[in-house]
Order: sequence, then C-alpha cells, then structure tokens
Amino acid sequence: MRDRCKALATQSFWTLVVVLAMLGLVLVQAEAQQRPPRRVRGQVRDQGGVPLKKARPDAADPLAKAGGAAGGLAPGTYHFNFRLHSFDGTPLAASYYRSKTGSSAPVVLLVHESGRSRKDFEDPVLELKGQGLAEHLQGLNYAVLSLDLRGQGQNPRRSLARDERLRVVEDLQAAYFFLVDRHNRGDLNLAKLGVVALGDGANLAAAWAFQPGAAITTEGRPSDLSALVLISPMPEGSGYVLGHVLASLAPRIPLLLQAGERDNASKDAVQSVRKNVERARLNKVELYPSSLHGYKLLRLEPKVTASLLRFLETTLRGRAVDWEPQYNLMPVTFSEIQTVRNARTAETPKDQAKAQEAAQPKAEDAKDRPAEPAKPRRVPQQPPPRDRPRNPG
Repeated sequence: MRDRCKALATQSFWTLVVVLAMLGLVLVQAEAQQRPPRRVRGQVRDQGGVPLKKARPDAADPLAKAGGAAGGLAPGTYHFNFRLHSFDGTPLAASYYRSKTGSSAPVVLLVHESGRSRKDFEDPVLELKGQGLAEHLQGLNYAVLSLDLRGQGQNPRRSLARDERLRVVEDLQAAYFFLVDRHNRGDLNLAKLGVVALGDGANLAAAWAFQPGAAITTEGRPSDLSALVLISPMPEGSGYVLGHVLASLAPRIPLLLQAGERDNASKDAVQSVRKNVERARLNKVELYPSSLHGYKLLRLEPKVTASLLRFLETTLRGRAVDWEPQYNLMPVTFSEIQTVRNARTAETPKDQAKAQEAAQPKAEDAKDRPAEPAKPRRVPQQPPPRDRPRNPG
C-alpha cells in the first residue's frame, strides 16, 4: 500500500511539471504576439523608393583631403604619390591614379621588373605618342596603382634574402587591399581588376595570383582578378617557375603573354606554356620580331601597347558587373601623400590655346594704348656719279 501511494505521488508530481511547462509556453507565445516585431540590428529602414543595397564607409579619407588641396586641377590630370605600408610595416613607394568615372571604373595594378621601379610606367611610350602607360590608362578612365617593390625604386635599396620572396608576394596583396578600400569608397570597381607586369615581375605577379586567397577579401569568394598581362616573363623569375604557376591560372584568369622572338629567355618561357595557355578562349600569346625585353619592349616595340589595351578593353572595361561593397578585414595604412600633376596633361591643347591667348595683347588693351609716333622714312642716297674718262684728241 505504501509503495502504491509513493508511485501515485511521483506520477502526480511529473504531471504537474508538464502542465506548468505547457502553461509557460503558452504565455510566452501570447506575449510575443502582443509585442511589436524587433528590428534587426543594422537593418536599413524602408523609406520608400528604391531599396538601399550599397553602403560606403564614412571614415575620413586622406586622399580626399590631399585631392582637395590639388589647386583646382581637373579630374584625371593628376595622381597621388605616397608610402603604402605592407602587412609587416614595411613602407613601399606607390602612385595612385584616380579615375573620373568613379565606382564603374576598371582598375589596373602595374608591377615592374627587378632592378627597376614604377617610373617605367611613367616614362613616355613610343606608340602612345610620348605619354606614359599609367597616365594613358587614366585617360581611358582606368584607375591605376603602381608601386616600387621592396628593396627597389624609391624604397631603401638592398638585396632580398631567399626567405623574403613570400614577403614580396604579400606586398602585392597589400596593394590589393589598398584597392579594396578605394573600391568601398566608390573610386573604382574591383570586380574589374587587371595586372600588367614586366620581366621577372611577371613571374612574381603570376605567383601572387597563384597563392590561395590572392585578390580575395573573404573565404569562399572568387578572385577579383579578371586579366593578367605578362610582358617578357622569364622561365624562372623572382624565385618562381612560370610553367608551375600558369598551369593553374590559365583556365581561371584571362592571360595575355607578350615577348620578343629574339629575346631567347622570354621566348622559351612563353613557348613552353603556350599550349596550356591558348586552350582558354580569352587567353592570347603574342611574339614580336624584336630582341627587346620587358620595359624596353613595352616602350619601343610597335603594336605591344595597342594589343595590351585591346585585351584590357575586352576583359575589364567590357565586363557588365555592378559595384557591390566588399569586406576589408585587413586594411593597410599609407602616409606621406603628395598630389602630383601629370606630365603630359600639363600641356593639353586646351592649355596651349589659353597660353597663346594670354600671350597676345587684348583688343581693349590695344585700344587704350597711346599711338606710337611714326618713324621717319629713310630715303636711300644715290652714290655720286663717277667721272667719265675724256676722249683723247
């Protein structure tokens, strides 16, 4: 009898617990129905019209301040020189050419060959009528970034150890994250990103594009690289074998390889990967009747820049892709910003016409100016007649 009473008491206790739990659940649901829906943090308030889907950072922009002090220069006629700080804090001399078209602008990263500097992209190019490649691309409404690789150019000159190769690759990734910041500020569209690299710098650019996470802001997102131009690549340059990295890149990123037929090292490098590269529809390999290499091939060989610009037009400017914000979890800093007027745009035809107009006296000035006294006319004097000899007799 005692055991039976104990069992009934236990059963009644658990029945009461279940009833109370169900009653509590009912009360919670009723309260939730009466309470207004909670706004999700960060949700954009619906104010009618087209819904907002693009957000840009409101943080202070050092380049905007430097551009405001540019002395009224027209957009596209100047660029910024500054120090870009890589992930390990190393400052790298760099130049940024802002596009006039803002968030719809394609962007090109320029990489020089070893022993040289980003000045190679400022020097006049024969086919561009004396204009540098960087300024010419800016004139075509590209945004352009060039930098001096560590140990070279305007950076402290030194030889790099073998274990610093990865640091140089990371410098290109730091340049990419600088462009991510410019993208989020509406300066350009990073979904239209291309790279033009010279000599063994082409091997370096290909090695960077080959690294996992290169030109990617978040894991799982495809690379922003949409074009890779390699001019005079080497069989092995900057510590990277061209064939090893291009085998993976050729199916994924549009490639243009250019070299001189009598530049044996680059020609052999290009020919060794030509079969794999040309399998993709947009990829191209071009050889020119020249022995020029890298920087000199770009500047002096006819048709090189024309082919390069057509390739960028097809792969970058022709892409129909909307601007969308990107994550930037690894922002880079930059300092020592200077605003520099472009060399060629300082003497545009419009500026020349203004200079000629300023040099000529205005009609109003000529009317008010007192007339100058007429100068006396000089009458040429006749030479005296010579005495004629008399006839004898």
